[in-house]
Parts: sequence; C-alpha cells; structure tokens
Amino acid sequence: MSAIPLPRFRWRVRTPVRAALRLAPLGDIWHKPALSAVAAMAVVLLPLLVAGRLDLALYAAGGAMCALYGHGLPYAARARALGWVVAGMSSSTGVALVTAALTDSVVIRVAVAALLAGLHKAACDVTRIGPPGNVVLTFVAAGAAFVPQRLADVPVQLGLGVLGGVVAWVVGMARHRRPAPGRAGGPARPPTSRRGSGGARRCRRSASPPPSAPVTTGWPS
Repeated sequence: MSAIPLPRFRWRVRTPVRAALRLAPLGDIWHKPALSAVAAMAVVLLPLLVAGRLDLALYAAGGAMCALYGHGLPYAARARALGWVVAGMSSSTGVALVTAALTDSVVIRVAVAALLAGLHKAACDVTRIGPPGNVVLTFVAAGAAFVPQRLADVPVQLGLGVLGGVVAWVVGMARHRRPAPGRAGGPARPPTSRRGSGGARRCRRSASPPPSAPVTTGWPS
C-alpha cells in the first residue's frame, strides 16, 4: 500500500516594516515624475553647489523630491495634492530636525522616526496619493532625524526644504498644460482610458454568441 503524499505548508510572515517600505510598481507615466524630480533638484542644488554649501543639500533636496507626486491626477487635484505633500514633507522634516537638535538619545530619535513613518503610511493609504507613496517622505524625515543639528540652524534648514517644495510644486504643475475650457478637470490618467478599452473588449466578448455544439446525425447505437 503506497503512502498518501501530504501537502507541504509554508509559513509566510509578513512584517509591517516590509509593507511600509515596499515600492509600488512603475506606472505608465513613470518618466514624468522622474524628469520633474531631476528638474526640481537641479534648480535647488545648483545654487548650493556654486555657493559651496552642499552640506545643506539634504534639506533642499527633500523638498524638491515632492515633485515625484501627483502626476497621475487631473490639474486641479494635482495642485492640491502637491500642496499637501509639500506641507507634510516640511512638517515631518521640521519635527525630525527639532528632535535631532534637542536630544542625542538614539532611542528617542528612533521612536520619532518610527512615529513619523507610521503617520506617513497612514496618510498615504487614506489619501491614495499613489507612487512613490510614503517611502520618500519617511526616507527624508528619518535621515533628518539622525543628522547632527543645532537648534539655531533649524529655521534655515527648514526654509530650504520649503523652498525646494515650492520649486517642486511649480515644476510639477508646469510640466502639464492647463486644461482647455471644456475640460476643467484636466487630463485623465492613462490607466483610466485603458480600463475603459478593456471593459469594451470584455463587453464585446460577452455579446458574441457562444460556440455552437456539434450536430450529430443518426440515432445513437
């Protein structure tokens, strides 16, 4: 008598850290946020390079990286989304900078960075901001929390971050034409039209008649 093979069970443990740092798949317009981020960072980093103050590049680049967001949204919604991203980036970076300036405790800095990461994850999930999600916000805030700081330097550093965010907002809006009077919402996402075409194909397939069964002649024996 042969033994009955038993199925093998594999235990998979999903940690919240992996879920918080998981990158979303690339969209169809991935080149637009990439080029926007490059343009925004060039605008804010080249003056620092000329002035020999690349030590401030972290704060200006953090604000400029807000240009990665909102490219799949219509015109008015993109303006609001970029504004909220810049505000969130500036506020979380400010909290991280003040924490780094007030304490040298690694435990407190880790706790603040973890709290900010949780807030970023919750906010991005609620608003469905899209890629790159909370990863960039958490990366910038966590980096700022572990850089040696002085409390007197925080306003200048935070101001550079806000300036980079304003540049990111301008670049993100300038890369898209203002909608025509008949299209107040602006361009729709390419996946929307593709979903429509996919639905039309499914409707055509469902409307087509099913293949007929073969016709047999004669009586079965």
